[in-house]
Amino acid sequence: MSQPLSPPVAALADQGIRWVAITWVNHAGAPLVKVVPLSAFDAAAAVGVGFSPVSDAFRADGAIDPAHRLARPDGDLRLRADAAALALLEPGSGWAWAPGERFERTGKPYVGDQRHRCRQQQEQLLQAGVELQAGFELEWLVASHRPDADPHPAIPGGPYGADRLMEGLDYATALLDGLEAAGIPWLQFHPEYGAGQFELSLAPGTPLEAADRLVHARLVIQRVTRRFGWRCSFSPKPSLERVGNGGHLHLSLQRDGLPLLQGGAGPGGLTDAGGAVLAALLEELPALLALACPLEISYRRLAPGSWSAPFQVWGIENREAALRLIPTAADGAAAHLELKVVDLAANPYLLLAAVQAVALDGLEQARSLPPPVSGDPAHLPAGAAVRLPASLAEASAAFTASALLRQAFGEDLHASLLDSQAAEVRRCAGLGDAALAAGDAWWPLVGGVGWD
Repeated sequence: MSQPLSPPVAALADQGIRWVAITWVNHAGAPLVKVVPLSAFDAAAAVGVGFSPVSDAFRADGAIDPAHRLARPDGDLRLRADAAALALLEPGSGWAWAPGERFERTGKPYVGDQRHRCRQQQEQLLQAGVELQAGFELEWLVASHRPDADPHPAIPGGPYGADRLMEGLDYATALLDGLEAAGIPWLQFHPEYGAGQFELSLAPGTPLEAADRLVHARLVIQRVTRRFGWRCSFSPKPSLERVGNGGHLHLSLQRDGLPLLQGGAGPGGLTDAGGAVLAALLEELPALLALACPLEISYRRLAPGSWSAPFQVWGIENREAALRLIPTAADGAAAHLELKVVDLAANPYLLLAAVQAVALDGLEQARSLPPPVSGDPAHLPAGAAVRLPASLAEASAAFTASALLRQAFGEDLHASLLDSQAAEVRRCAGLGDAALAAGDAWWPLVGGVGWD
């Protein structure tokens, strides 16, 4: 005899929902999925569905790297849907969505699960009386076909142009309808600087909520774009001739209910505690880059003079600073930090787990914060601004050397991330910049994309 549906699932059934896509994000930043009928969702939340650990050995192109420690046929995990995060995906077609976390078959949380690690760090912060709010900005390219060298923008119009919005108003309408039908809270949407490029700012939430919203929103964007006969690219650098796509991360912090980034006597209104967090993030930024920019093509985006913030500096309202402080203003909006270097190849759960660990360490081990930088750091005298890693190999070396992140992730997860970084370096070895950009132009789409 079948079990009765839980009230949330029964409510979705009443709305015509038939299937649930359960996703998680692997080391390569790609969302993976298992689909269950709605009638089986409660079991998928309680027990889970099978998933091999090998999927963390996938490279950005989908191939399994044979040198990766997880590139083996042994073992099995259970992907459990988070019932508390169950949401609509495309309700008109009968689809819902939920993020998942992986467990051992014994019921023990899998030490390599990215979302679980983010959850653990969130709980540690809360136990210390610290609440972190986070939100992502997404940038993507909409293209009508795939030439070998340069993706062709599907919607004409100038940088930030109202003309592009009008030319693509049907697309914008469908996209925003899709986001709201899926229940994804957002703050603003606009044409970005690059040809055929758009940006969406998601509403802030807890680290888990922020990461979930990013994954959820990307799925909706991809689906809506495809309905128009186009495809979208979230690649950090779809073309060497065009601007890259970022995935900027915004952060605010409170301790015991008091904001840490405003109301103090420091630069921009920083409190001592807020300055300590910023100093810790700044110090660990080279290591964090391996998570924020995990593809080799990411480092072609991080170029001086391109508003991608490739220097290890912070500034107040400085869009060429890797860490940008946005102070509180007359409108009363909370002060927050923007981590400018992030792109959408990042696994958001891993990145936010690391950011939370660094923030907590900053509060416990106060560091001195250097003065903020004004203007473009590239124009400062030689040696005045340190360049961030210019390749994944350099960022991975910093990640290897970070005792803080090694402890935060644990030996098993840390080591498997190093394997994934080494696999990406090997994948790209010997490729020129043009070949690298062309090969990753439609990330996360892989496997020979066909066009119609």
